Amino acid sequence: MPDIAIIGEKTFLFEKLLNDAGREHAFVKPEVLGSPFLPRFRMVLIPTGFANPQYSKTLPALRASKSRIAEFLERGGILTVFGPLVPEHDYDWLPLPLKYVGEYENTELVPVFDHRCAALVGAKEGDCDGYLVPGEGFETILKDAGGRSVLAVGKYGRGKIVATTIHEFPSADYLCWAAEEGEPAKI
Repeated sequence: MPDIAIIGEKTFLFEKLLNDAGREHAFVKPEVLGSPFLPRFRMVLIPTGFANPQYSKTLPALRASKSRIAEFLERGGILTVFGPLVPEHDYDWLPLPLKYVGEYENTELVPVFDHRCAALVGAKEGDCDGYLVPGEGFETILKDAGGRSVLAVGKYGRGKIVATTIHEFPSADYLCWAAEEGEPAKI
């Protein structure tokens, strides 16, 4: 059973990162989300640009899979979602309220709470493609220099939603944490 599903097309950069982390993984095309033939995953990763039709066809599939995403989280899965790369986005396909505002900048990353998901980025500054407006159920872990949320975690059921606007590949340490923290569940 693969630990991690990446929603989207196979890319060399993600494949190298996951191989370096030593985690079993699979690339899952958005149109097969919710298929009964998919295996269980511990973590699902939704890369940057998922809502921008110039980069991805993922958003309609996420909206169609809203109930499956909620079930995945209820059963203990970890969902990691990066920025949508659009001016504004309401994550209406998630079971917890979250909004995004696009505003690309290099910024200091300011810790708010100590949480293992902060291992997503190993630097004290980084490029962010925007900021988050977390709703009820989310806790901000990292803020930008302006005090806006750029990494938030929400607990839903036994699982977690890790949302970020940090425009960097996740660290191997983060991938290992998420794959170990998550419970095998269907998406």
